[in-house]
Amino acid sequence: MFDQVSGLPVHVLVIHVVVVFVPLTVLVALGYALVPRWRWLLRWPLVVGSVASWLAAVVAQRSGYHLITRLGGGTPAAQAHEGQGQLLGWVLLGFFVVSVAAAFAVQGPGAPSWRGEVGRRSAVSVARPIQIVVVVLLIVAAVAAGVQVFRTGDSGARAVWGSAS
Repeated sequence: MFDQVSGLPVHVLVIHVVVVFVPLTVLVALGYALVPRWRWLLRWPLVVGSVASWLAAVVAQRSGYHLITRLGGGTPAAQAHEGQGQLLGWVLLGFFVVSVAAAFAVQGPGAPSWRGEVGRRSAVSVARPIQIVVVVLLIVAAVAAGVQVFRTGDSGARAVWGSAS
């Protein structure tokens, strides 16, 4: 697998995808969980955003391994960042699973018609208590993803630039 694009490490390029997609998808997930009338609009951005976030994190992990090997090993700060990155991958996998479950189990009103009427979704019927549990899990997973992407990015910045005094 290649680990550079035009002389730049792939890791440096792909982490920007993670840094953009995770917070955006967290906001979409919170909107989906907390505003039922937006669910028809946010359903597919939630699913696509969560899978893109997870896949970008996987590529960032793999390319990070290549980068650290090419640089000849890691400092304790780089090793801490590697651990945070591994945890981020698992958190984003969980976020993806919960996002897909929410997209198909948690219902809301359908899209408004041209006359301003709101249609009803006729998808899978899931009991209300299960929907509430899935919404709570989605909120928890979204917050965990947002926190972990911040922690991972912070540890990466400290590994590269050291701690700012």
